[in-house]
Amino acid sequence: MDTLPIISLEQLKDLSSPSGNEEHKRLYETCLEHGFFYLKDHGISPELVQKTIEASRHFFQLPEEIKQAYSQDKQTIYPQTCRGYSPLYGETLHEDVGPDPKAIFDLGIERPSSDQPFTGRTLIPDDIVSPGFASYHYQLQGEIMSKIVPHLLHGLAVALGKEANYFDSYFDEPILIHRTIYYPPEGGIAGKHTDNGIFTILIQEYFPNPSLRVYTKEAWIDAICLDDAFVVNLGDMLQLWTNGLFVSTPHEVMHKLEQSRISIPFFVYPNVNAVFQPMGSDETINPTEVMLNNFNAIWVEKTGGGRAKELK
Repeated sequence: MDTLPIISLEQLKDLSSPSGNEEHKRLYETCLEHGFFYLKDHGISPELVQKTIEASRHFFQLPEEIKQAYSQDKQTIYPQTCRGYSPLYGETLHEDVGPDPKAIFDLGIERPSSDQPFTGRTLIPDDIVSPGFASYHYQLQGEIMSKIVPHLLHGLAVALGKEANYFDSYFDEPILIHRTIYYPPEGGIAGKHTDNGIFTILIQEYFPNPSLRVYTKEAWIDAICLDDAFVVNLGDMLQLWTNGLFVSTPHEVMHKLEQSRISIPFFVYPNVNAVFQPMGSDETINPTEVMLNNFNAIWVEKTGGGRAKELK
């Protein structure tokens, strides 16, 4: 395989048969074999996507002292590293690569301040400081969380032979790490890693030459940019949930073009207080503990993200 499969969300939304349709079977095979795919027919406006990308680039081009006013250490949520701005060389996704030459800003679903991890509000620039940055991102977040996430969860459940609502009670107040990333020209990198959530929905800025590389069961391949299609990859949480049936997929970014690159991933996790049993097991998993361990590995121990230690 030299390109990723394409899955239609519109076809996954057809739940007229409890056992699903041909697209659910394709989703199962794709998750089993690759863990990465393009998602088309998602219903998100290309204009909204482009405006959000442009607003992100404008923010990252602001003077450093302005961006630092919204840095992780100014955030009031726990852990602070799950929200706000981090400059180049802030995050370590693979120990051998070291800190990544990329800048990030993390948001989440805005909820009242809480002593629960990953729950609260984001200190984010308003339209005076960075026009459209907050408003477009939150609009896009609402679209992703309402038009894609529930239907993709239903599709995965049916593909796994479960009832469509199998995941619903675990995701009625999900944790979301919503990120915008700035890769500088001729050298932006995200080291080899796996994502930690149940799945990630990635919006790539369109370039004819790809920067994202994905490891399938066969080899590393380039994930080209497709017009009006998002990239979806499975995370460690789904690997745990399916008891290893679906495996989180390693990937990296090597951006070598003369232009900077913006990407916007949405890392989707279960509710903060959820506990689940891996399929066919009596074991129990606390997703929040898995998340906290992952954030500690990335930001404190700097040993990498997800299953990075397994990746050479």
